[in-house]
Amino acid sequence: MPYWDEAKPISITDDKMIQDIMSMIRENKPLTDESIIDKMSGMARKNNKLIINRADGSKKKIAFAYDTLYEIGYIDDGEKKTEPNYDFFRYIEDLYEYTNPDTNIEEQVVELFNKYNWTVDYRINTLTEKLPENLKHKAGEYPIKIYWAYNNELSKEINFDFSDYLGKDVTIDIYRLREPLPEFMKPRKNARGIVLKYNDKIIGAYIDAGRHDSFACSLDRKNLKDITGKDWDEWIDNYIDYEDDLEIRLSKMEPEDIIREYFKALDQHNTKMIWACMTRKNLSHHLSSNLNNNYLFNKNESEIDYNIKRAKLLEIKELKGFNNEPGVLEYQVSVDFDFKKFITADDGVWPRFVILKKETEKSGWRIDSVGTGP
Repeated sequence: MPYWDEAKPISITDDKMIQDIMSMIRENKPLTDESIIDKMSGMARKNNKLIINRADGSKKKIAFAYDTLYEIGYIDDGEKKTEPNYDFFRYIEDLYEYTNPDTNIEEQVVELFNKYNWTVDYRINTLTEKLPENLKHKAGEYPIKIYWAYNNELSKEINFDFSDYLGKDVTIDIYRLREPLPEFMKPRKNARGIVLKYNDKIIGAYIDAGRHDSFACSLDRKNLKDITGKDWDEWIDNYIDYEDDLEIRLSKMEPEDIIREYFKALDQHNTKMIWACMTRKNLSHHLSSNLNNNYLFNKNESEIDYNIKRAKLLEIKELKGFNNEPGVLEYQVSVDFDFKKFITADDGVWPRFVILKKETEKSGWRIDSVGTGP
């Protein structure tokens, strides 16, 4: 069953995948409102073809188009136009990213996800990871401990607590799930099912959203607040190492001093200090920013590049009247930048807008975001 757009063809020969695709097509409804064709945005994927090679040697061509912005689409088999569930188009689009799908899935995994009304389409990848020795995050550490602390909360919701396996090598399977993420996670849609095993025994499972913002929900579709009764700032308090020397030093600094430390660290390419000056939530974005969804999270922290040769902080000015939430401060700073390469701006003096907050009272002021506009 080849499928292609103008870029490249994909050939599907796996029996389960063919059956899954055909079952989704059979569930189509007649397209009663053809105006959706005209409503498609400039982001629409048009002129796609699905060619079905039948056992008798005959072929059937099906054209289809879909719009990722408005989440609409249709199928045209040459006789009539029909409208499948949008999950069909998400399935097809993922074939470009997941190039080595494995439909040989353990029954215990299928049963686990079925229990919570998830359909496992295929395994994306299998990895071996060494869990951290503990989940107390030190200032300036890459946020892997935070990743595991967060997702263990989701896993505990369905009675899998993998904290007893800290420090051990575990097997991790990443699965593509048919159903979209819960409504409260919009606009994020695509769900990955993550299963942790030790000696072939399932010790953890949770839902992960992958690229750009991976933290998602438990298998029973509850978020962190639902499970723990705490929002992020309350929850992270239990996972900060307040005895760490750098944590103690930064916790005593004024907001302007944190800004100075941050830009000094940028100038000196001191990655540890850059990270230490961030809130843990801000820092955790590094885990999934531009992530290859075949993997669990970004691991090559040494390769993170801020594109800075030199960054000299020239001026700090607090901005007031921007209706910031209580406990949040915003500053405009002027910085003389020398970039490694041109991306969005030339070398020179540029403004940056820095938002600081006390993620927890004990950790003090940290940078929650740095942007080019207020």
